[in-house]
Amino acid sequence: MIASRHEVSTSLHGAFLLARLDRGGMAYFDRSETGFWKSFTAALLVYPAFLILLVLRVEDAEWAASGAVRILIVETIGYVIGWTAFPLIMLPISRFLGRDGHWLDFIVAYNWSQVLQYALFLAATILAGTGAFPTSLASGIVAAAIVALLLYEWFVARVSLDTGAAGATMIVLVDLVLSELISHVTDALH
Repeated sequence: MIASRHEVSTSLHGAFLLARLDRGGMAYFDRSETGFWKSFTAALLVYPAFLILLVLRVEDAEWAASGAVRILIVETIGYVIGWTAFPLIMLPISRFLGRDGHWLDFIVAYNWSQVLQYALFLAATILAGTGAFPTSLASGIVAAAIVALLLYEWFVARVSLDTGAAGATMIVLVDLVLSELISHVTDALH
């Protein structure tokens, strides 16, 4: 199921409110089973940013050695795995936290928040890569964006699961570990 323009707009408004640390952002998400499936529309919206970041991340020599088709296929499969594995991993984690009744709420909010997260990280990466800043400042821009994104994800987890700081921290760490694992595997395959 693909979300309509109105549903996308409303959900992104909710994600933006959460980014402003406004818990009221949760009211803008369709947290039903249908809303869960439609929240994966975010993966389609983010995919072009993912591809741009991929082009910026992979060295020219690697493109030449492995070929663009192979890298794109491997990385796209990794992308899909990431979008599907994290919700599955969150099932037992939300149960462990005693918040399994909020699992749908979290996944919907998490998925839509990814649009803002990718946008910020892409903007920071492009800004840092322009050469307009000294290397240390450029690295600082990217580092600041990463910290902001981690705090945002922590807030989304805390609010949507109605959990404590430790639970939200665990979720962010699980997401980081999963992302790194998928990244290492995909990098090794091309």
